[in-house]
Amino acid sequence: MKIFLITVLFFHSHLNSQDSGYQMYKDGDINSALRYYNTLLEMENEDISKESLLYNIGTIYSSMNSISEANSVFQKAYNDSLENFSSDLSYNYGNALYRSKNLEKSLNAYRDALLRNPNDSDARKNYEFVKNEIKKNKNMNKQQDQKQDSKQDQQSKEDKEDQNSNQNENQNQNQNQNDNKKNNSNNDKNPNQDESPQVDNNESNQNQEIQSNQSAENILNALKENEKVNKKRKQKKSSQESVKDW
Repeated sequence: MKIFLITVLFFHSHLNSQDSGYQMYKDGDINSALRYYNTLLEMENEDISKESLLYNIGTIYSSMNSISEANSVFQKAYNDSLENFSSDLSYNYGNALYRSKNLEKSLNAYRDALLRNPNDSDARKNYEFVKNEIKKNKNMNKQQDQKQDSKQDQQSKEDKEDQNSNQNENQNQNQNQNDNKKNNSNNDKNPNQDESPQVDNNESNQNQEIQSNQSAENILNALKENEKVNKKRKQKKSSQESVKDW
């Protein structure tokens, strides 16, 4: 990671003190280095570049994996520089943004670094790397969306099939219920009872009339026979009485 050396041409003493801060950073005494640069920042010395101080502070935070603090400091450096920031600031800011997974802003920071220093090979490599990663993420998101759409379509198809299956099942149940009702209705009849044949009412009346006439004729014939018998008896009796008179 690049770190910017603060140089002041006007005061040698300032240069020595600034070298001390950088030496602290190299020796691993990071907290002392931060205090040193923050002290210089509070002094608001016009002979010291504020952007350079913020750049060093942000770079130290980045080395400590304090990405949120680094982003905040780099953003402040951007705002204070009135768009006259250095390529190194843009480069380190891009690194911090990438580590916080803010790829779009990271790509912009690397682009700004290249605009100010087209020969910065590190910035160019990082720019291409992040650009490809953004493209890859977009393709992955597109594939996931397509899979999600396909999954939803499949789910919709399965739901429709389940609905049709339920409808068919209900229809079968209704048909079975109707068949059972029909069977129960047939079972209510006595299976051992023979059904009498249906006879036409006119034919039945004719038969009754014939039977009635036949009965009347039989009665008349019987009366006639009785009359004949009685008549013979009377004739025989009269003949016997006539003989006695003689």
